[in-house]
Amino acid sequence: MTRKLIFVFMIGVGVLAAALVFDGVSRRHAANSNQAIAQNSAAVVVQPANSSTDANAQADPNQPDNAQPTDGTQQTADGQKAQSADDQGQAADTDATADASQSEDAAEPDDAAPADAAQPILVPAGTTLTVRLGEDLGSRISEVGQRFSATLDSDIVIGGQTVIPAGAVVRGKVVAAKPAGPLAGEANLQLKLTSVNVNNTYLTVVSSTRSFGPQIKGKNKVGKFMKGLVKRASGNEREVLLAEQSAYSFTLRHGLEIQ
Repeated sequence: MTRKLIFVFMIGVGVLAAALVFDGVSRRHAANSNQAIAQNSAAVVVQPANSSTDANAQADPNQPDNAQPTDGTQQTADGQKAQSADDQGQAADTDATADASQSEDAAEPDDAAPADAAQPILVPAGTTLTVRLGEDLGSRISEVGQRFSATLDSDIVIGGQTVIPAGAVVRGKVVAAKPAGPLAGEANLQLKLTSVNVNNTYLTVVSSTRSFGPQIKGKNKVGKFMKGLVKRASGNEREVLLAEQSAYSFTLRHGLEIQ
């Protein structure tokens, strides 16, 4: 190997060594920089944006933990308490006023309340009802239990007020119907009223029983029977016949209540 080759070889080795040294220094410098950045980031402490208490503590580290708020804060709190007390007082006054108003309303009569319901009108017992028959009735043509209709012939007036007008429909019943016969004695027909229509409602009527037909007078049944035979023999015996539209009167045995 010549000197020239040895010289070139030495220069190459030196350049390679210098490159290695330069690369190691660069890596160490980068590592140190990254470590410093990490340490600085860890050392940073984020403070709350609105923490006035922490700011005051940092400004005055000697202030005790249980220190009272400043005069301005204390005044604000006192003002809020006073305002709250005033609001409570006003609410109490409002409730008292409302209670008083309700008491007055309760004490005053209600003008809008409806008037007392109309009291029922009583048609007293003993009142006479005169009716006109709506059909023929007779001792021979009618049967016991048969229903008949009629109309009230005159108004029923109580205390100056017409409570049942003339023309009201009246209903009745045949209580007895006995035709004349050889041994039956005199013909007889008995009727009574059972109801009357008032304001489209039929009210129950308890009336006296009206008897139609001649009555044979005698001291006892034998005497009446003998007199009956005499009348039949003489031809004076007659059937009872009540013509349509003939008027007859009945008496109330019990009072009639009309709403």
